[in-house]
Amino acid sequence: MSEFMIDRGHDGPARVGTFKAGESVVDTPALIGPMDASRLPLRYSTQGRDETPTYSPVIFSWPFTIEKDIQLPRPIDMLLLPSMIAGDFLGSEAAGRLLDYQIEALERTGEEITPSQMILRIPSSLDSVASEEDFRKLSQSGVRAAAFRFDGSLGPSDYNSLILRGSTPRNWLTLAIGRISPWMVPILYYVGFDVLDVGHAFEAAASGTRLWRMDSESVGESKQLRFCSCPACASLSGLKTESDDQLTGILSKHNLTVYEMLLSESIQAMNAGRLRWLVESMTHASPPMGGLLRRIDGELYAHLEEFTPTIGSKFIPLIGPESYNSPAVRRFRERVTARYTPPEHKRIVLLLPCSARKPYSDSKSHKQFSEALDASLGGLRFSVAETILTSPLGLVPRELERIHPAAQYDIPVTGDWDAEETDIAAKALVAHLRKFEDSAIVVAHVSGGYLDVVQSAEKEIDQSIIYTTPDHPVTSKDSLAALGDTLHDMKEILNIEGRKQTELRDTLRATSDYQFGQGSGAILIPAEAKLRGKLYHTVTCKVDGEQVCAFVSEAGTLSLTLDGGRRLAPLNHSWIKFEGHEIKGGSIFAVGVSEADTGIRPGDEVIILDPDGKVAAVGRSEMSGREMCELAKGRAVTLRHKRESGE
Repeated sequence: MSEFMIDRGHDGPARVGTFKAGESVVDTPALIGPMDASRLPLRYSTQGRDETPTYSPVIFSWPFTIEKDIQLPRPIDMLLLPSMIAGDFLGSEAAGRLLDYQIEALERTGEEITPSQMILRIPSSLDSVASEEDFRKLSQSGVRAAAFRFDGSLGPSDYNSLILRGSTPRNWLTLAIGRISPWMVPILYYVGFDVLDVGHAFEAAASGTRLWRMDSESVGESKQLRFCSCPACASLSGLKTESDDQLTGILSKHNLTVYEMLLSESIQAMNAGRLRWLVESMTHASPPMGGLLRRIDGELYAHLEEFTPTIGSKFIPLIGPESYNSPAVRRFRERVTARYTPPEHKRIVLLLPCSARKPYSDSKSHKQFSEALDASLGGLRFSVAETILTSPLGLVPRELERIHPAAQYDIPVTGDWDAEETDIAAKALVAHLRKFEDSAIVVAHVSGGYLDVVQSAEKEIDQSIIYTTPDHPVTSKDSLAALGDTLHDMKEILNIEGRKQTELRDTLRATSDYQFGQGSGAILIPAEAKLRGKLYHTVTCKVDGEQVCAFVSEAGTLSLTLDGGRRLAPLNHSWIKFEGHEIKGGSIFAVGVSEADTGIRPGDEVIILDPDGKVAAVGRSEMSGREMCELAKGRAVTLRHKRESGE
C-alpha cells in the first residue's frame, strides 16, 4: 500500500508532501536514482536486469518485454508499469494503445499488488485532452502515481510531457524520468513534479563529464579544470590523474551533489515564494530553456495560474521578458481588465509613470505628483482617476497599488521599453480607458518609454489626450508646474464640483471587485457604510453598526467577517461547502470539503457554507478549489471567524 500526501505550502503547481511506500516514508520533492546511488532516499531497479535489492523503498521498473507469468519480488514498494520508449514517436493513437497495455498489465499483477502501488507511464505523444477522462477513471480505480519521460532535448517530446503533467489529478505522485540535466530541476519542480530522476548524473560521469548548475565540462578535454569545493572534488589534487574507476566515482558524487544543491535551492525558493524567479533565472542555461518557459506560460497557463497564490512575498524580482507572462503578472492584468470599474465621479484620467518604491504612493516622485494634485485641485482631486503605467503589469489603478503583485514587484529599469512590453501596456491602457466616458479627459504626465506606450495606443483611444511636458523629466520643476496648470484648466473646462473625500471608499470597492468579482464592492461597501482608518495601515468597514470587512494595507486585500461573508454569499463566488454542521478548531481540512468554487486560488479570502447553504465561517484558502475536492488530506482553509455553536 502506498500513499501520497501534500503538505501546506504553494508556489505555482510546486508542492511539498510525503510519500509513503510500504513501511518507508519519503519527503517530496525527492531525487531518485539507480541502485548504487546509496545516499538517495528513493531508488529504482529494473526487473530482470538488476539484482533484487535489499533496501527500501525501491521502485521496480517492469520492462515492456516481460513475460506474463514472471514472479515479482515480495514485498514490493512501487511498480513502474511497462511502456516502449519508441512509443513516444508513434503518435497519439499508438500512445493510447500503450496506455491500454499498461492497464492490462496492471490487471495481470494479481491481488498482491494494489493499484495504489502502480506507477503509470505516460507516453509523451498522448493527447492531453482525451487523456483526462482516462486519468479520472484510473484515479477512481485507485491509481495514484504517474511517470513522464524526458529526453533532455527540451524539444516537442519534453514539452508534451509538461503539458500532460497539467492534465493529471492533483492527488497523484508525479515522477520525471529519463535524461534530466541539473538545470531542468527548478522548472520540473515548478510545473508540479514530485520525484526527479538523476540517472543522468551517473551516465555523464561514465563519459567523463562533470555537470554544473547551468552547463557541463568534459574532464578529458578541458585544459584547465574548473574549481570545485564539493567533498568529492576537494579531496583530490587533480581529476585527470585518477584511474578510470576512481574518476567515474568522483564525478558521480560531484554530479549528484549538483542535483541535490539545485533541488534544495528550489525548495527554499518555493518556501520563500520566489520559485518562479529561480526558474526565470535558469532559462539562461540555454536558448531552448528560454523558449520552453515561454511556451509553458502560453499553453500551460491555466495549470500554472490555478495553483499560484494570490498573496506573496514582500519582494518579487522580475527579470525581464521571461516575466512578462508569468502567472501572477498575467492574472493581475486580466483581473484589472475584467474586474476594475472606475467610480462614476472620475472625469479626469491622469497617466503617471511607475516608481521603484512600492507602493507607488510612498515614493518621492508620486508624493510630488500628489502635491501637484492638491495644489491645483484641492478637494476636487478625488475626481481624478490616477493610473500608473508600468511593465510588465501594464497599468495599476491607484486604488489597487497595494495588491499583490503590484506592491511587491521589482524589474530592471533602463528607460527604454522593448516592443513586447510596450504592446502589453498599450493594450491594457486601451481596455482601461474604454471603461470611462468619451467625455473624460486623459492627462498624460509621462515621458520616455511611458510616452511611447500612450502614443502607441492613441489611435484606439476615444478620449482627448493632453500631454504635459513629454520632452522633460516628469519630476522636474517645469513638468510639475505644467501638470498643475493642466489640472487646474481641466477643473474649469469640466466644471467639476466639490465632493466629499472618497479615497477610502474607492479603494475598498475596487479591492473587493478585484478579489470577489465585479459588483461585489457595491454590495460589501454600500453608500451608507462607515469607514475608519488609514490606507497605509488598516481600514475597517461597518454597515448598520456591524463590521463586514477590513482592508489590511500590508496584504492589500480585504478580510471578511461573518457578516461580510453573508453579504457576498449570494454572488456564488469564493465559496466552500463544508460537510459537517459544526466547525471545530482553526482550520478546515480537505477531507471535510464536499464542493468548492473552482475559481479559488491559494491565498484567497473564502466563505465556508454548511450543508444548508448558510455561512458557517470565513478564512484564507491554503489550496485551490480543485485541490480541496480532489485531495483527501491537507489543510484547505485557515479560519478567521466561525459561527458559534448553536447559531
